[in-house]
Amino acid sequence: MSVHLIEAVRFNEAGDKVEMVRWGRGHRKGDGSPGWEAVVLEQDVSLVVDALHFGDEVATAFKVGNEMVLGPRVHIVIPEHGIEDIDTIDHDVPGRTLADLPRF
Repeated sequence: MSVHLIEAVRFNEAGDKVEMVRWGRGHRKGDGSPGWEAVVLEQDVSLVVDALHFGDEVATAFKVGNEMVLGPRVHIVIPEHGIEDIDTIDHDVPGRTLADLPRF
């Protein structure tokens, strides 16, 4: 099982669905803070959904000052239109939702 960290998102024109993410494989550094194990890539959100289906863990990562802070984990949601999407598990935590991540 891998752990992936999302650091930025791109929403559709309506602003209600994540289309792409900037993410990479994460790990804990010696001091316990989150870090990157591999190159960070911009990819379609369907790859996040696939990773979650394969049992990988996906979380958000927020930059606070010069440090990266681990945010809420991400899970699959299925809205009314039936196309799988992602959201944070604790989607009501102020300042720590997918919408609070930087946009690209």
